Amino acid sequence: MQKTLLLFFMTLLCSHKVNAQFADFQFHRKLDKVGTENYYSVPLSPAIIANMQNPLDDLRIYNIDGKDTIEVPFLLEYHGDETIETPVKFELINDVTRLKCCSYITLKMPKKMVINMINLKVLENNFDKILSVEGSNDNKEWFTIASHLRITGFENSNSSFRSTSVRFPSSEFVYFRIKFDDDSSPKITVTDANAFENKTIKGNYDEIAIVKSSQVENKKEKTSELILELKGNNRLSYILLKSNAKNDFYRNINIYKSNGSYQTPKGPEEAWQIINSGVVISNTSNELSLQNEHSSKLKIEIINHDNQPISFDEIKLYSEKIEMKAKLPASENLFLVYGSKSIAAPVYDLVHFQEKIPQSLSVINSGKEEIQAAVLVGKANEPFIQNKKWLWLIMGSLIILIGYFAFSMLKKENSEDNV
Repeated sequence: MQKTLLLFFMTLLCSHKVNAQFADFQFHRKLDKVGTENYYSVPLSPAIIANMQNPLDDLRIYNIDGKDTIEVPFLLEYHGDETIETPVKFELINDVTRLKCCSYITLKMPKKMVINMINLKVLENNFDKILSVEGSNDNKEWFTIASHLRITGFENSNSSFRSTSVRFPSSEFVYFRIKFDDDSSPKITVTDANAFENKTIKGNYDEIAIVKSSQVENKKEKTSELILELKGNNRLSYILLKSNAKNDFYRNINIYKSNGSYQTPKGPEEAWQIINSGVVISNTSNELSLQNEHSSKLKIEIINHDNQPISFDEIKLYSEKIEMKAKLPASENLFLVYGSKSIAAPVYDLVHFQEKIPQSLSVINSGKEEIQAAVLVGKANEPFIQNKKWLWLIMGSLIILIGYFAFSMLKKENSEDNV
């Protein structure tokens, strides 16, 4: 009898524990019906991300199949700007040697562009060279870009090493000349050289609504503070700022995100964290990165110095589009759940098999947001415990039961000792 009671109470507690995982999520959305098992794309709207407690961690897909609730693995794909490096080959037009001093190679760009690195192909296996880099637009007047740079290479029967990338401050010239110090080391032979051109492919973004904006002037500090309030904890990619002011301006700004508030003797204070600095210019749509930070409030500090304050007539915030990629089963009961303060990011085997996911996927959309995902999932796993009072009652009963067992055992031992 005692064992039966103990088993009963333990079963109730385990049942509560299984269903408690769903109670962690505050929101759910039902996905469209999936007719055939396959890989699909599930877009994440800014409204979903704004209600997530742990940015992009507290997100799950569940399939309710009869009495079973099955977690569906997924991957996140981001659709912001993509930077592609394209190699650009130089034309080697001069290779000159000055005895007991140095040697020069002159490189001509196929087109004028900004670069900060040149990769050299060296014929020799063993070398250690000090060099400098110069730039020119007419191959006559030269400007020093960087000096005391170094390239090295060695090779033996056990190992080999080669470092022939020359890095320098970003520069824009038609011609580049590299001067090698040959006084302390043998001359080397450069057979080829190239640089890299960075091309940016514009991504896809959603606009984030600004709920409230306000600007105050700090005459003492000669600054303006623009506060932007958003709905929820948004993922912020970049901001556009434009002013229609009649006077030309060139102002430095600092952009901060709010990490919430903290208490001080004078009351609550906002915890601001700087995320970018830059310059805004008149009659221009100034675009500044927000580093994909998460926040519900931004502060833009405008450094006016001795100039008249400015205001922005156009302010737009953007967040890069994000999609979930998952192999969804054929089901009418697929749910997207999110909004948990305690759950950690999932770890799925799917990350090792990304090449199996097709590039083009059909889209499965999510429906209206509903509060309390646990109520929904409970239909598949009807919990016995619907109220915390029941949990406390069962825990109290279990403690009394254990105390009763302990007392009975002590009483039995005392009786045996008296005999």
